[in-house]
Amino acid sequence: MKKITLMLLVAMVPFLTMAQKRSKKKDKQAVEYMVIKGVEFPMDSEGMDIRERELLTERGDVRKMQMKRLFKEEVDVVIKFDFGHEDNKEISEMKRSAQKYNSMSSAANAAAVKGWEFVSANVVSGTIGTTHYYYMKRNK
Repeated sequence: MKKITLMLLVAMVPFLTMAQKRSKKKDKQAVEYMVIKGVEFPMDSEGMDIRERELLTERGDVRKMQMKRLFKEEVDVVIKFDFGHEDNKEISEMKRSAQKYNSMSSAANAAAVKGWEFVSANVVSGTIGTTHYYYMKRNK
């Protein structure tokens, strides 16, 4: 009986030690983040011609003047891709190509082609112009 018990214990040792081995932890999926910063500078300070501005000022339609200024098309946009680091060709190429985009949507579309996903956006109006922040991410 002692021999059988001893053989069972010896046979069970490998099973017990295997059950206590730690499984390999899966590496968490790495994520990269990027901010697309775009600043709009108005080309014409009022966004309308002189005659139209005088007409609206005479009638006291300041609100209409402000709305016209918001929807003007004559703006100069400066766009910058911010990765927080520069470690490969793709990132340096995107930073160089930022100069050719003339709107935030074209910059976001170019980033989407390279696998970036839109997360969130902020818009800040300042005295110089309007600043847009698009937050993007992609899985490595």
